[in-house]
Amino acid sequence: MLGCAIVGFLLLRFDFSAVAAALQHVDFRMAVPAILGLVVLHLVAAVAWRDLSIRLAEVTIPWWPTITHYYAAQAVGSITPANLGSDAYRLAAIRKPAGGWGTLLLPIVVQRVTSSAALTVVAVAGLVLLPSAFSTRLIVLAGVGLMLVSAAVVLFIRRPRLLAGPLRFLPQRLRPDLGGAARPARAWIAALTSGLSLALAFHIGSIAMVYVLVVALGGSGDAGPVLASIAIARLSILIPLSPSGLGFQEAALTVLFLQIGLTAELALATALLNRLALLGTMALGAAFILWGRTGTRRRRCDGAHHAYRGSAD
Repeated sequence: MLGCAIVGFLLLRFDFSAVAAALQHVDFRMAVPAILGLVVLHLVAAVAWRDLSIRLAEVTIPWWPTITHYYAAQAVGSITPANLGSDAYRLAAIRKPAGGWGTLLLPIVVQRVTSSAALTVVAVAGLVLLPSAFSTRLIVLAGVGLMLVSAAVVLFIRRPRLLAGPLRFLPQRLRPDLGGAARPARAWIAALTSGLSLALAFHIGSIAMVYVLVVALGGSGDAGPVLASIAIARLSILIPLSPSGLGFQEAALTVLFLQIGLTAELALATALLNRLALLGTMALGAAFILWGRTGTRRRRCDGAHHAYRGSAD
């Protein structure tokens, strides 16, 4: 609700007719491939989830359930604060693994941590391309803070003994079995390197697609500051108050575009097209759920010793 209120305020605060005019004159030859690209890029994140599941949980999810479960999770996560519903859906969908529920929670948590870290790195790198301003520094500092919190999460799951105190308050049946946390340091380094690399590919690709949307709307100027603005505004998806940073991302992009000489209306038009891509991703995920194509048959995991079972249709 808060995110929707912010978007509504922005549309009322600025010239809505100018936003509508920008959308009417969008170059569909560029905008449509960019929107489709934003939808398809989630395949990179799905690959990261599968890879981390193999490395940290010794569970290989077949490719089709990996893709369908991931897109279905995006449909669920897009209506929950900080997309936490996506993580919960994936954990519930891959049910009855060989280990406890914590076994498959581990790669999901690590993926979220590496994704947050990769996005923060990209945003901080883009900071040098923007004029110095308190608002910009504040946004990036918030991202760095979230990255430090993520690093603390990795430390706790890497050293399960640190979790012994907090977990003792949970019933025995609810305590996670973080078996992957006991893996050698070399295996952890490989997993984190893979997770960060794929997360960087996902976020950089997404930022590039949004930049194409800016160009399709007639945006001009140096590419560097525009890309940096998009990257820094994207940090708002980490704010645990609205789904996918709804409202906060639009507000941040508006402030940053004004700082580099672009219009607020262009920022809002870009954000709306970006949200259209998100709706496409949600629709695809919802279709997988409704059509029962997320996979239910019991399968032997490829290249692993654990059995995998998908969610019920």
